[in-house]
Amino acid sequence: MSPLCAQKLARLQIIVAERATWADQLAQVKRLHGWLLEVEHLLDASPAQAGAAVSNALVGSRLDSWRQQMATRLSDGPLSEQEREYLTEFLQVLSNLRPYLVQCYDRTGMAICCATDARSPITSGGSRMLPIGSN
Repeated sequence: MSPLCAQKLARLQIIVAERATWADQLAQVKRLHGWLLEVEHLLDASPAQAGAAVSNALVGSRLDSWRQQMATRLSDGPLSEQEREYLTEFLQVLSNLRPYLVQCYDRTGMAICCATDARSPITSGGSRMLPIGSN
C-alpha cells in the first residue's frame, strides 16, 4: 500500500471512530428530546378525546405519574451518568414549575392560538389585543 493510501486510510478510520462517538451522543439527545415531547404531550391535553373535560387535577395527575415513572427509571434504568444528571435536573424543574404548568385547564375564557397552541385569555369582545390608549 502506498504511503498516500495508508495516510488516507488512517484518516478515514479516525473519521469513522469519531462518527461512532457522535452516534452515541445523538442517540442520547434523541432520548432527552423524547422526554421533553412526552411532557409536552401530557400538558397539551391531547390524550383527552374531543369534548372530554380536561381539568387541572387530571393533567396534574398525569404529570405526577410521568414524573414518578421517570424517577423510577432514574434509579433502576440503564441511563448514562450524563442522562441521570439531565433527567434529575429536568424532574427538579418540573417539580418547581408544576403549580404553574397545570393551572390553566379549569379556567374559562381561554383560547388556543392557532399558530402555537398557546392558551391565552380573551378580553371582552373576543380580541386578545389590548385597546390602544388615547394620548
